[in-house]
Amino acid sequence: MTLKQGELLLDRYRIIEVLGHGGMGSIFRAVDENLGVEVAVKENLFTIDDYARQFRTEATVLANLRHPNLPRVSDHFSIKDQGQYLIMDYIEGEDIQERLERQGPFEEEEVVFIGAAICDALAYMHSRDPAVLHRDIKPANVRISPRGEIYLVDFGLAKVIRGDQTTTTGARAMTMGFSPPEQYGAARTDARTDVYSLGATLYTSLTGFAPEDSLAQTMDQEELTPVRERNPKISKRVSEAVEKALQVHPNDRFQMAAEFKNELLKAQSGRFNINFSLNQVIPSQGQKEDQAQEKKSPVRGVITKEITKKNGKESKDPAAKKKKQKKIRERIDKGGCLALIALLSFILILCIAVFSLLNPVLAKNLFNFLF
Repeated sequence: MTLKQGELLLDRYRIIEVLGHGGMGSIFRAVDENLGVEVAVKENLFTIDDYARQFRTEATVLANLRHPNLPRVSDHFSIKDQGQYLIMDYIEGEDIQERLERQGPFEEEEVVFIGAAICDALAYMHSRDPAVLHRDIKPANVRISPRGEIYLVDFGLAKVIRGDQTTTTGARAMTMGFSPPEQYGAARTDARTDVYSLGATLYTSLTGFAPEDSLAQTMDQEELTPVRERNPKISKRVSEAVEKALQVHPNDRFQMAAEFKNELLKAQSGRFNINFSLNQVIPSQGQKEDQAQEKKSPVRGVITKEITKKNGKESKDPAAKKKKQKKIRERIDKGGCLALIALLSFILILCIAVFSLLNPVLAKNLFNFLF
């Protein structure tokens, strides 16, 4: 039974609103009345024993995750005949799906920044012992805070992988366009599963379209539309990196999130000056267009003037040049002499002062003799 607005969960968490629905439950914004802070409540309606046991184990692992791009899981519990619940930090802002609906496709630099941040979070999760998979990366699960911070949220389908485990008991769901083929059945899911889903999320961010469903591609019913076919402004290397992450065969993808991140950053290297503030992103342009524009237009904020020569021609009269050079030398010589006289006068005054201090009687007699 799903939660309702205003309901008090476990005599502590007051439900404020529904943030999203899924096939296995919903996620809510709530207030922790004990601490007076807002939290996100993830609901899982599967309550049979096997699922409940797995949920407790995995929730304990999630509660120990600490990473700047992951919300903190602060509580977890099950209510018999009702559901299982994760309590997480509530992240203000909007998710990628909301941003797409509001303004359309993202600029390339933004997508690279988002992709690198999520890759960092995945690399951390995958390196844990045991490894943790997210298994539900999609635009609605990547949030952007008002300060431009990136968070991977909603761990309702997260899975702990122990050893060479190939099949699992527990929640497994698919989101068309964002789940790789291995997630549709009992095949092994691993780090490459999350790489695929992140690739699909970045593809959508760049183009405004979800990629073709992976299972349909596997059955040769559909082919992946190239990124640049849907958004020609995207650079070739970034589009190739995203398309590699979207390969239907796991061995053809990046094998680790860190590889995906490195390829995204290399694709940007030397082409853009990446701005890590999402509120001040330079519009993306093709590399050739950028270079051509730089040659034609002055840099903003800098006033430039063409340097021209008087009467359009430089004087070529040797006598005039010689006369001009002579005047310059005379000025230099005169200035040098004045400077030398001033220096000698200063030294003389300094010597007299020192002499007077050392032998005041002799100095007085000398002064009377001279004057």
